[in-house]
Amino acid sequence: MECLERVSVNFDVENLQSALENVIAKDKQKSNEAEELSQIVEQISDMPSLDTVVDNSHLELEENTNVTVATREIKYGLFENLSLSEIEAKIKEDNTLFKTSDTWELQLYAPNWQETTGSFCYMEDSKIHIYAPTKWSSYLHKAAAKILGIDAQSVFIHKTKTGQIAPNGIWRTSQIALQTAVASYLLKKPVKLMLSQNEQKKFMNPGLPTLMTYKTAVKSDGRIHAMEILIDIDIGTSNPFAQEITDRIALSSFNYYQPENLYVKAVAHTSKNPPTSILINGIDAQAFFAIENQIQKICNLTQISSDEIRSINSQSDKKSNFPFQIPITQKTDEAMQNTIRMSDFNRKFAAFHMDAIDRVQEDSRPFFALPLRGVGIANAYAVSGYFGNSTFSYDSKMDVTLTTDDKVIIHTIKPSIVIQEIWKKTAAEMLQIPVNNITIDSDFELDELPENPADTYSTIGISHELLKKCCAEIQKKRFHQPLPITSKKMLSQTSKKTWDKTNFCGTPFYTVSFAAVAAEVELDPYTYNEKLKGVWVTVDCGDIYDETAAIRTIRMEIQQELTMLVKGRMIPCDNISVQFIKSGNKTGQIGGLIHNTLPAAFSSALSLALATQLTTIPCTETLLFDLIKNRVKKSKQKSKKTESEKKTDNQQQKPEESMNKTEGEIKE
Repeated sequence: MECLERVSVNFDVENLQSALENVIAKDKQKSNEAEELSQIVEQISDMPSLDTVVDNSHLELEENTNVTVATREIKYGLFENLSLSEIEAKIKEDNTLFKTSDTWELQLYAPNWQETTGSFCYMEDSKIHIYAPTKWSSYLHKAAAKILGIDAQSVFIHKTKTGQIAPNGIWRTSQIALQTAVASYLLKKPVKLMLSQNEQKKFMNPGLPTLMTYKTAVKSDGRIHAMEILIDIDIGTSNPFAQEITDRIALSSFNYYQPENLYVKAVAHTSKNPPTSILINGIDAQAFFAIENQIQKICNLTQISSDEIRSINSQSDKKSNFPFQIPITQKTDEAMQNTIRMSDFNRKFAAFHMDAIDRVQEDSRPFFALPLRGVGIANAYAVSGYFGNSTFSYDSKMDVTLTTDDKVIIHTIKPSIVIQEIWKKTAAEMLQIPVNNITIDSDFELDELPENPADTYSTIGISHELLKKCCAEIQKKRFHQPLPITSKKMLSQTSKKTWDKTNFCGTPFYTVSFAAVAAEVELDPYTYNEKLKGVWVTVDCGDIYDETAAIRTIRMEIQQELTMLVKGRMIPCDNISVQFIKSGNKTGQIGGLIHNTLPAAFSSALSLALATQLTTIPCTETLLFDLIKNRVKKSKQKSKKTESEKKTDNQQQKPEESMNKTEGEIKE
């Protein structure tokens, strides 16, 4: 693999003209175009070298590309009145506290087999048709009309299927589509543009490079006394959603836990990397990966079980003056205990932990016959409806119409096929009409086109609640008013008042769903190939309308996530168990729960198997080899130091022993 990375392919520029002419000669039917192209090739050949005509002087005087574009600072407890240095000095002097400092990084890489980003456009009667895997039709429509300088009525957007695994963001996908539209408009011919795998990897990787550094001080009972979180976000050359990304990562950096004292500083800055976009459903994943690994590190330091640490620091006390109240379910402990019971977590963790200690203490040899095993657990939530300062309003809207022939039309953005069936079943039960009489209409007039991307709408959370309200209103009116009857609903403004935008505090989300995930990992000590022995998931997402479909969705997301945990390949896992906790919580979305939990559970399990801390995902064979190599090196250095200290102690004790012996003889 290392040799392949150093392979380079070079083209002989001198033979470029002859190569092009050979291609042209094959197309005898287009001789005129061939002659024109041949002339262009000759002109290109006669042009001077680019090095002689391109002005590179600006590279020497290039301005600083590291410019801060968004920040978010959170202070609670002692951090409100004291400086960081004063608090750090106090914590350092307190010997009763467990202290740790770690940096975590979760990166996303689209699988190589996934179709690359592209677009297809053509002109027809002065109208342009754009085919693209877009989730933001309104933006693409307006941008195309403005860039091409044509009337908006002449632009037609055709949505194609979007990638389900690590999609490349709503903004960057639109850029590719607009480039294709410009080419098609100027040439007046059909144009298709598809990125190569190399271009996809270099310019369209999903997510943002983010480093999260945690400094924690923990009491002996497991309570987090102080937590300092520093977040560094690299947005590339530009990102129009930088502030929203910064705010959301800052909010999720402490999960649903309530440290006694908290400081968060999130900074988003530019760099020479390609421009980035936003993954609305995966915006919190990096923060959950970091905080859950940090919690597991605290468990190891304090020797307190994973479930107890999380329960002690959770937001169970609603009367607390903590500035953020996550609308988390009251059954987080029940979900956690159910996952522990399903996976036999406590017994496995104790056995694997003892094995790791024995391995390190005996001879620290990384190679032996038996595979290395570990188990990890992680908790997280998935958001439905964000109330903070945002590029998007996150306002779900829905129109439901009961026609004169007892048919129902649901007018909104079309969700997945599974959710469509849930909607139809709900409307049929509430209005007492056949399911076949219900249709979902996603065609909008130009002036009614939804402004927000499709990802911003929680189709199983907020939108389903709106559907039930619309059906309830129609049911009340249907026997008192003539048909057709239309009911229009949207998210109430009362819900948004729970969040204070000015002071950045309160309840930032409409509702959340919760998941506890455990993973057992087996590592081959010779090939460094990982295998998941099992994944156990417990979910609380409120009312479940179709449990079979929900389980199928979670299992599919687990398989998708397994393609991104290790770079370049997929980890096999045949043992997947999913259960749901019934609660009175508002209905929340399932999508995103696995992405927010499984990476942290996997890295915790692999860290236990390696007997050293894994801080970066995705991992590679080289990374695992280096981790074990460094662990062995440190272990040997520590053992040598211990031996030298023992020798020093023995030398100091010898005179005292002889003195005591003499005194004893005298007494006799």
